Amino acid sequence: MRKLYIAGAVATGLMLTASCSDNHDYDLQGEGKLMLSASFSNDVKVASRATLEEELSESTIIWISSTKGLVRKYEGLQNLPADGIKLLGGNYVAEAWAGDSVSASFDAKYYKGRAPFTITSGTTRVELPCRIANVVASVDYSENLDGVLSDYTLTVGHSRGSLEFVGQEQRKGYFMMPSGSKNLNWTLSGKLADGSVFTKDGTIENVQPATEYVMHVTYTPSSSDNGGAFINIVIDETTIDSEDEILITVAPDIMGTSFDIKQGITGQPGMFDKKSVYITASSALKNVILDSQLLTASVGGNDIDLMTAEESVSDALRASGIEWFYVYNEAEDISNMKINLNEEWLNAIAAGEYVMDITAVDAVGKKSTVSMPLIVTNAKAEAVETAADAATTWATSATVCGRVLDSSVTDARIEYRKEGDTQWIAANTVTDGADLSAEISGLTPGTTYEYRVVCEGFESQSKRVTTENALQLPNAGFEDWQVKSGRNATLIYAEGSEMFWDSGNHGSATLQKQVTTPDGTYSHSGNYSALLSSQKVALFGIGRFAAGNIFVGQYLKTDGTDGILGWGRTFGSRPKALKGYVRYEPATISYNDCDKKALPEKYQEMESHVGQMDQGAIYIVILDNDNKMTASSVDSGKETSWPIVVETKKGQIFDVNRPNVIGYGQLILDATGGDGMIEFEVPIEYFRKDVKAANIAVTCSASRYGDYFCGGDSKMWIDDFELVY
Repeated sequence: MRKLYIAGAVATGLMLTASCSDNHDYDLQGEGKLMLSASFSNDVKVASRATLEEELSESTIIWISSTKGLVRKYEGLQNLPADGIKLLGGNYVAEAWAGDSVSASFDAKYYKGRAPFTITSGTTRVELPCRIANVVASVDYSENLDGVLSDYTLTVGHSRGSLEFVGQEQRKGYFMMPSGSKNLNWTLSGKLADGSVFTKDGTIENVQPATEYVMHVTYTPSSSDNGGAFINIVIDETTIDSEDEILITVAPDIMGTSFDIKQGITGQPGMFDKKSVYITASSALKNVILDSQLLTASVGGNDIDLMTAEESVSDALRASGIEWFYVYNEAEDISNMKINLNEEWLNAIAAGEYVMDITAVDAVGKKSTVSMPLIVTNAKAEAVETAADAATTWATSATVCGRVLDSSVTDARIEYRKEGDTQWIAANTVTDGADLSAEISGLTPGTTYEYRVVCEGFESQSKRVTTENALQLPNAGFEDWQVKSGRNATLIYAEGSEMFWDSGNHGSATLQKQVTTPDGTYSHSGNYSALLSSQKVALFGIGRFAAGNIFVGQYLKTDGTDGILGWGRTFGSRPKALKGYVRYEPATISYNDCDKKALPEKYQEMESHVGQMDQGAIYIVILDNDNKMTASSVDSGKETSWPIVVETKKGQIFDVNRPNVIGYGQLILDATGGDGMIEFEVPIEYFRKDVKAANIAVTCSASRYGDYFCGGDSKMWIDDFELVY
């Protein structure tokens, strides 16, 4: 079973939403609170510090773990709660990753940070220091080099990427080293004064992250060289020092209680109840500015700063029905403001649509602004807009919402219909105070529906929601195949079409074997099924066991006798199950070619399976678009990005606990028996329902432990895959 740790959304606001009090109690009653900030040690001064700070804030991924595993995850520093993260007492580790993990670049940097900490009662402040994780290279040329060498270029890189330092290049190069690689290679080329070509190459061995390697290109005249020159490169290794320390703290958080501040406040004239807005900050508040035409009558202008306004102006605003309470805990450096928009102020607003902008600035200059709509209408109820990317909208179901605006209404309900139909259908409406919701099922994929709120004598304006498309897998009947010229590898797509499926044939074909082929012996429909044949792939006694396999993605390259695979393709739907047809004929596990030296524990585990009956496996994975992995392709030589990268040489295989996995299903097969194929269905369990799908991965193997080169001469036929919605 999948062991999943999901970081739930931590409630923002200083818990004042749980009471009617206008004072804040900072006592956590035995729990502790973490106030987290991140600092980034940059190796150069930057021209636009604000831009870099924004980029780092958005790209940073924060993990907080205990001995039991991941307990919190935040994507973007702006999503850290401004009032702190509540944690049980104990020992934790905060980790951060930020920037772009690019193999070789003159400007893309990658940062990593790690900070152990202990939570006790009260507030614990932790600064998470993030340092450059790249290996950095720069070039320094002797002043007299130009008289000897011209048109010179120094190329520096590794197997997955390189940079060219052309001429007097002053920029630094940033490298992310491939797994298992410790060396940077360099080649200096140019023309000598006599017109001949000069080249010199070498290796910087055992390079380390957060270290700069300055390559001093030196020229020393030599009388013994008949007027020639001695050109050499001397490496100066230094730990990267910080030229610019960038500290990123959390901006103030602005939220409404009992209403979504971005949706705003809507009601009938004279029928409003008090609404409250909360502002929380991880330091003292410096400015809190309200800006709206609705303030003119009270303060003589559109805007007022609640932190600095003159007493007479503040008194006038309070007299109109807007009051505020500010609390700053100096010991813990936490602040909170509650703004009450009382009934007398709201009920004095004439019918119409307005906006109030609320801006909060803290003592360290962090700023947040929210535009809050204010709508005064005679409507008794309204349908609430459903965002186009709402995770509650699936292919055959959708959750829609409404709101009662007239407190005397008791019979409000939600109705829906397919756009263009005339008949409305009553939905099973759930009422929570003035809020209404309905989960509508049985919908048609890729279809737009209208919904509205109705009550006695009133029908609201309708809103629209469009269901997800019911996408299917290309070539799911496995009828389209071709043989790759030059490699003799059988591929699972027609010539001229785009690849979607791939297999291990690229590796096995080098030894004149195919582990995945079209076959007409068994099929559910059409001419072919896909036959996955596990076998020992060897030539002249040299080789390794290979599982018959097929997967959504691409075989990137062969590393020795191991493969590097990119799993997953872009896919914007969330199916409920995968079904299809399969026949499985297992054999006894007789091969264990797991690397005993590199993976001793896995070797012992695989050895325990030898002599047992092999099993087949079918997996389906639904993923979001975060935490992608990179690898280079043998075809293009360029770095490519994939939801999952499998590198069998180092035992890097699919891990269902990866944070980008949102849904998963598996089928483990024993012998199917009978004369033909049987139907199967694999339900998909969604671990996260708060995010849309971005990618899909499906893999089938005739040997369950094939990732570790363990299995028998088993065969699996698959046909007519279909995603069920």
